[in-house]
Amino acid sequence: SVAAATTLARRVVDRFGGVLEGMPEGLDRHFPTPQALAEAPLETIGLPRTRAATVRAMAAAVAAGRLDFDAGQRLENFVARCVALPGIGPWTAHYMALRALGLPDAFPAGDLVLQQVLGGDARLSERATEACSQAWRPWRAYAVLHLWHLSAPTPGVSP
Repeated sequence: SVAAATTLARRVVDRFGGVLEGMPEGLDRHFPTPQALAEAPLETIGLPRTRAATVRAMAAAVAAGRLDFDAGQRLENFVARCVALPGIGPWTAHYMALRALGLPDAFPAGDLVLQQVLGGDARLSERATEACSQAWRPWRAYAVLHLWHLSAPTPGVSP
């Protein structure tokens, strides 16, 4: 959830981030460098061991220049470099490509919400979801955002 991710990010910054002198409380730390994150004992802030290992592997890849978040790169190249890392699958790679890089054709076909929305009464398989998306190339990320928005519950409205 967004709340859990926000809490985790705050813990990472508080425990492993650098200090920004002269800033007001709450704005006085920055996110750790990839090098620092690659060596951080993330389990000490509540991250499960396997997830901590994944974050460290990704940070080490960024620090070594094997992975970057340049928006100008090809989707296929970014996804291939991500899934080569332990603990990162296609859904995560495409989600990062969509959210962090803004790549317009990113499509996390394994997303359960997309599978349900596109399948109607029966949830689609990942392969069928991917097949449905082909007509939207090269703008599939926009379709993802639209479908996620449509599937979000409206506050105060019962289904």
